[in-house]
Amino acid sequence: MTLTILQMLMGGGGSFSAGGPGKGMYSRLYRRVLNEFPEIEAFTAFNSVHKHTGIFGIQATTSPDFASKAIDLAARELLAVASPGQVDQVELDRAKAATKSSVLMNLESRMIISEDIGHQILTYGERKPIAHFLKIVEEITLKDITSLTEKIISSPLTMASWGDVLHVPGYESVSGKFRSK
Repeated sequence: MTLTILQMLMGGGGSFSAGGPGKGMYSRLYRRVLNEFPEIEAFTAFNSVHKHTGIFGIQATTSPDFASKAIDLAARELLAVASPGQVDQVELDRAKAATKSSVLMNLESRMIISEDIGHQILTYGERKPIAHFLKIVEEITLKDITSLTEKIISSPLTMASWGDVLHVPGYESVSGKFRSK
């Protein structure tokens, strides 16, 4: 659940949005990247969790000549969230509320419920009640977010690029951005 809250906290989206509640326009990536750099078409945090593994990342869409800067921005944002005091309680509370809202709204779809049952059984060996997850969300602290992000950036990097990748820095260059932390 901490990873899901981290993803909501970082958020992101496309450079164009019709706005309104639930569009992620108050997330860190939206406020600190998409609003500041018109060269970026999309910048979104994502995650996928499984029993003994998972992935967390930032996906960026930009022109080839801005790719290196987009990678710098992704690293900057991950390093900031891994630094104590860089995320405030208001941001965390917003991410927790968005997480709870998303979980509850997804329970309105039978297809998503079926997928969730399967995912929970594969991950936990049983289906847990919704109250279990809502309680966990409420108990997550700023320290939990910082600690998890530190763990993420200290693990081996996975990197993928698609398109005109001539200006994309190499793996060693990108993973080196996190070694000094």
